[in-house]
Amino acid sequence: MTNQTVPRNTVIYCLIGAILFISAAPYVWLVVTSLKVRADIFAIPPVWLFRPTLDSYHIVFIEKGFLFTLRNSVIVALGTTGLSLAVGVPAAYSFSRYKLTGGSSLTFLILFTYMCPPIVLAVPFFVLFKTLGLFDTPLALIIAYTTFNLAFVVWIMKGFFDEVPKSIDQSALVDGCTPFRAFKDIVLPLVAPGMAATSIFCFLASWNEFLYALVLTAYNSKTLPVALPGLVTVRGTFWNEIGAVGVTITILALIFAFIVQKHLVRGLTFGAVKG
Repeated sequence: MTNQTVPRNTVIYCLIGAILFISAAPYVWLVVTSLKVRADIFAIPPVWLFRPTLDSYHIVFIEKGFLFTLRNSVIVALGTTGLSLAVGVPAAYSFSRYKLTGGSSLTFLILFTYMCPPIVLAVPFFVLFKTLGLFDTPLALIIAYTTFNLAFVVWIMKGFFDEVPKSIDQSALVDGCTPFRAFKDIVLPLVAPGMAATSIFCFLASWNEFLYALVLTAYNSKTLPVALPGLVTVRGTFWNEIGAVGVTITILALIFAFIVQKHLVRGLTFGAVKG
């Protein structure tokens, strides 16, 4: 090891440490704030050593009813992810494997729905769901979120299906499989990493969405992003309760990512290198 290598490695490690500190500092502050009492949060000078408490979690989720809101967020995010994959994955397979009349035009039309600003559809969705009696229901949010998640799923999954040789499908058909069974039992397991990566993006898009959740809900189906601003009141901002909700939002998203992380890295790099 030369004398120049040690300083170079030291600089690299210092840069990595600085980046990690800058990235982690806001979240550490969020966690610490959620464990403080209100007096410690506004103490001057700042209180670094304190007795952690979970009172803010109890107050916000039990006394203020955010547990019900959390349930709505989970139902909507999982429902949207499931519906988007259930519809988008077979559609992507069809675009990848079959020559459809106007197939190129259809794919660009689907992409256009993803490019359309959500605010353009907010009022039409409100009128539609109000007329159908679906206003302020989780189903309304699931349908609305699926409109922009579906295009993403189709385009991403089509790329994964294109990486799977068509000869695999044809071999399965020669062996007596039906087209649906060849898709379900042969091709679908091969693109499971892609589905894992796609599901995370769909889940996060639905989990963090604010506009449609604000316009299409009143009380019964309110989600966490919409309920969170309610902690900023004329009496003051309840920072410890905001921290508790913020930590819960991020932890549940991390849990979902951890569940599918087995396929995530492979899904993000699938098809990046061809042999």
